[in-house]
Amino acid sequence: MAIEPITPTATADPALAASAAATPPVADFEETLKRLVDRIAKVIQAEKCVFLLHDPVAGTLYPTRPALGLTEEDLARMERSISEDGVSSEVFRNNVPLILYDALCDPRAIVENLSRYGVRNAVSVPLVVEKRDEDNRVLDRTVVGVLHVFNKRGGGKFTDEDVRLLQRMAMNAAAVISSAQVYREVVQEKQEFIQTIDSLVAGLLMVGMNGRLQQINPSARAILNIKPDVPLIGVYYYRAIHNDKIRILLGRALSSQNPELADEISIPATEDQSERIYQVQCAPVRDTQGATVGIVAIFNDITEIRGVERMKTAFISTVSHELRTPLTSIKGFISTLLADNEGFYDEPTRREFYEIIDTECDRLTRLIKDLLDISRIEQGRSMQMYWEQVDVVTLAQKVLSAQRAYTKDHVLSLDFSDHFPTIEADPDKIDQILTNLVNNAIKYSPRGGAVRVIGRHVEGTEGYVSIRITDEGMGIPREHLPRLFERFYRVDNRDNREIGGTGIGLALVKALTEAHHGHVTVESEPGIGTTFTLILPISQAHISEAPHGLASK
Repeated sequence: MAIEPITPTATADPALAASAAATPPVADFEETLKRLVDRIAKVIQAEKCVFLLHDPVAGTLYPTRPALGLTEEDLARMERSISEDGVSSEVFRNNVPLILYDALCDPRAIVENLSRYGVRNAVSVPLVVEKRDEDNRVLDRTVVGVLHVFNKRGGGKFTDEDVRLLQRMAMNAAAVISSAQVYREVVQEKQEFIQTIDSLVAGLLMVGMNGRLQQINPSARAILNIKPDVPLIGVYYYRAIHNDKIRILLGRALSSQNPELADEISIPATEDQSERIYQVQCAPVRDTQGATVGIVAIFNDITEIRGVERMKTAFISTVSHELRTPLTSIKGFISTLLADNEGFYDEPTRREFYEIIDTECDRLTRLIKDLLDISRIEQGRSMQMYWEQVDVVTLAQKVLSAQRAYTKDHVLSLDFSDHFPTIEADPDKIDQILTNLVNNAIKYSPRGGAVRVIGRHVEGTEGYVSIRITDEGMGIPREHLPRLFERFYRVDNRDNREIGGTGIGLALVKALTEAHHGHVTVESEPGIGTTFTLILPISQAHISEAPHGLASK
């Protein structure tokens, strides 16, 4: 037996016209398809019926549910490539209906293995979607799939009349299926668009030309302090938004011939967050004809950017002051010495002047070195490390000796445990870390007191040591501790406002400590003092995560 081609006809079936007239909602698509399947099977008197739809991305024909007389397992196995041999692909490629008289004997039916679905005979027709003009002339035909009916009831054979009936019903079914697919794609695209908007970190809201809100994402709700469950779509923007500057900006954008406006707007602090600064940008929303149908406003959080800009401005001012101070001293003493042509100053006085000049030069050198180091770190350049065995006790003694020149009111002391080990480190950078921390301890203890450098093993590990620098100074308020190691950050209060500093010392301490695969922490109590703790590995050969729980051995 053979599969015989049948010439297609374009006559519509009035019985299914109502089904094809309107696009079914996505939720009703399967129910609509089920009615089509049942009606087709009843009219053609077939035992089985299934639609295979074309997937242009995968290049396959896949079965769609519901189907009549086929199990879920059957449907799972029916997907076919359009390039393969077989009944389904041939009908799709050639756009010609076929009658299958004996599925057990025809080679193309055997290739598709239709007999495993219990198929004895079949009619297969292409699902064709037509585009017509106003005069009902066909402009385009697109094959979107294949419709199969299997097994004529009562043991009969399918006829040419069955094919013509199936073609008419397939045209209407194709229109329903195509419309539902388009509708589903539009809904999916809309959902993806909304999900994308909702996932934006930036706040976004859309306002129609009538002034009503059309869209607002969760970030914008949070920015405007609007609860998630408050309905806003369709509400006038000036009723939903209570910030006057935002309302004025939106009003200007809606009434302007050029709605591309921008402004910086501060949102006052709430219980949940501190004051934030946003750059609000408005742009027109246009339809397919280019007409403006509304505006969109984007809220970008620039609080941190403005904060860094302020800190950098303050940093430049502070650095200028810090550089001027030692230079003024150096210039003053050198000018004094050069003007002494008559030997007014004796040798001990001159030597004292030279020592002051030398100390101020060291101070200037340290400041410039800090600036260069923080610049390298900001640029993301890795620091060159020169590893060697470092005797931390000896190095700490040297640091304290140098720092004693800056104070007469502090008692600087070491307290290291017996047999404190040498560590694998960069000695210059360990010197820089200790110098910064000890110098800080002295500066922020203006009334004097004890400054101690304490070294211990970290209990519970043989691989790490702790070095603590303690003072009896003014302390640091708790709210400043989390930001203490940020570059340019300085605690600004009445007690320390006159104390010099650039705000980069502790940022360097953190970076240099981490370059040693260690970490630094701080504890402080206002009016009592501050303790900085370094955790450093003894060897760089086997680095694990530095322990945070500290105890002395």
